[in-house]
Amino acid sequence: MLCSLSEEEYTKVYNLRSGKQMWDTLRNKLSLLTCKYKLFSIDENGDIQCMFVHFQTILNELRSLGRTYDNYNHIDKIMRNLSRKWRPYITMLRALKTKAQ
Repeated sequence: MLCSLSEEEYTKVYNLRSGKQMWDTLRNKLSLLTCKYKLFSIDENGDIQCMFVHFQTILNELRSLGRTYDNYNHIDKIMRNLSRKWRPYITMLRALKTKAQ
């Protein structure tokens, strides 16, 4: 089991006594990250660059544990969470997408 882990994940579980403890630790981490992904939101006054870095960190950690989502989900999640000042751009992008289909 330890051989299949990334170096980062290995350092989190190498000192646990049993495979069950390791599995439970990794499963809890996956559950926490999945929850962070689902509840992801953007601070109304936050910087979009900081938001993207935070979102990308969550995605990378999920990917390292074998959980992936498609790009459509990422884009939709970000667009739904952008502040009001971005609404005209979002409306325009959605209209362009509809025309392209």
